Amino acid sequence: MPKEDYLLKYLEKLSRVIAAMLGLRDKGFPEDAIRLAEETYKELFVLDLESIAVLPVSEFIKIIEKESFSPAYIEALAKITHETAHSFNTKGDKQKMRIFSEKALLLYRLLNEKDKTFSFEREVLISGLEKIIDENNSVNKL
Repeated sequence: MPKEDYLLKYLEKLSRVIAAMLGLRDKGFPEDAIRLAEETYKELFVLDLESIAVLPVSEFIKIIEKESFSPAYIEALAKITHETAHSFNTKGDKQKMRIFSEKALLLYRLLNEKDKTFSFEREVLISGLEKIIDENNSVNKL
């Protein structure tokens, strides 16, 4: 039972981190939102954002799968990763925005595999991420 309490408290903490990141970005402080994401990633994986950015997507997913996170954890991590991409976009760093969008997309797809409940909201997020990545790849080819 104590392990379940810890997991629930940590999920609540991740939810607060996501809300704080969104608030910071909306108020025009994307650097602070990115810093909050950095702290969260270091706590979860002992990896900073730069390490995650250069980590191949396949290796990133292996780390997530190795941790055997529950669907709720994967969803929170996908939201943090997605918000990190938004923060980099607000900051004007299109390359890191694309990288973290790709990682968020894979997390949402992994979540679809683990969570058998259909989520229309998740499908909309996946479509939006695919569009962002496709548009960004098209611009990079020019």
